[in-house]
Amino acid sequence: MSGDSKIGPVGGISRAGPLRRVASEAATAMRAQTQLQPVQDNVPTARLSRLATSLADQAAPVDVARVATLRTAIANGSYGVHPAIIASAMIDFHGRGGE
Repeated sequence: MSGDSKIGPVGGISRAGPLRRVASEAATAMRAQTQLQPVQDNVPTARLSRLATSLADQAAPVDVARVATLRTAIANGSYGVHPAIIASAMIDFHGRGGE
């Protein structure tokens, strides 16, 4: 007798039917439940697509003069960072939270 013939079922688990049939039935049930809705109106999608293309073609709204001023101030060391002012502006922008 070989050692394999002495091993019985593990954990008392038995299979009621073939796995393929069970998986097939589950897939069929899911397909029956999931019914695709036909696309009724593509006009908003087309309009959004045109808008996105239009916005992508435009230059970003940048205040070139302000950027030049900030670059000059940073380069010559006159630009100061004030954490309290930055924190206050952030709180004002995002709101105070619980109030």
